[in-house]
Order: sequence, then structure tokens, then C-alpha cells
Amino acid sequence: MERAKIVLIEDNPSDVLLVELAINEAGITHELTRFETGIDAVEGLCGPKGAALHPDAILMDLNTPRSDGFEVLGKLTTSPHLSAVPIALLTSSRARFDKNRAALHGVRYIEKPSQLQDFLFAVGHAVKEMLASRHPAVDPAASKE
Repeated sequence: MERAKIVLIEDNPSDVLLVELAINEAGITHELTRFETGIDAVEGLCGPKGAALHPDAILMDLNTPRSDGFEVLGKLTTSPHLSAVPIALLTSSRARFDKNRAALHGVRYIEKPSQLQDFLFAVGHAVKEMLASRHPAVDPAASKE
């Protein structure tokens, strides 16, 4: 199976480790590219060199230093080479306003669960669904006659 190319925009090293663990526990073979800030992500994904990076999924924290998460999200979702890439906001915000704004951008909203097992399941499951929407798996039973 080909490695999934996943971008993570996250400044907290502990959350980076938890996301990596969640993806591994979900059994996803992947390559993780990390940006610490939204500004770095926009430069890295939408700048001149960004066209060479073709992620299968993007996970981003809404609150990274020196950047407004929704402004960053707007730039990512309007970048032509990223328009089909599923994006999930991974945040501790429980604000209805943030959830509604995420919905307007057409992205998944994942509230960071406080319990480890819940976090691992929520993130791993979300990434699996995001990857499946990008690369639907062939159902082996459907191909049998």
C-alpha cells in the first residue's frame, strides 16, 4: 500500500506525538509533514515550492502562533492544487461559532478529546475517513462474481 501523505499544522510537540500515535494505531502507513504555524503552512503549501507537495489529508490546529486559523484555512481551501484535499481542524475549541465557520469552509471539525483513548480513536478514525474519501478502496466482495 502506498504511503499516505499527511500534513499536520501543529505547534504543540505533545499533540504532534499524539496525532502520530493515533495515525499509527489506525494502521495507516504514512509520511507526515509538519508545520508549526499557519504562516509556515501557507508558505510551504501554497508558495512556489508548495505545488510539489501533494498531501492526501491536512490536519490543522486552529490556534498556532502568529496566525489566525480561519485565515490560514481560507488560503488552503482556495489554493487550486489543494482544493480536493480533505482538511480537518483539530482543536480544543468547543465554540459553536468555530464549528459553523469550519462547516462553511467544508472541513471536518474535531474537538480534541481529553482522554487518551478517545483522542487516538477520534483522530485515527477521522484520518481513515479522510483518506477513504480521497482514495476510495475497492471492495473485494464487489469484484467477485
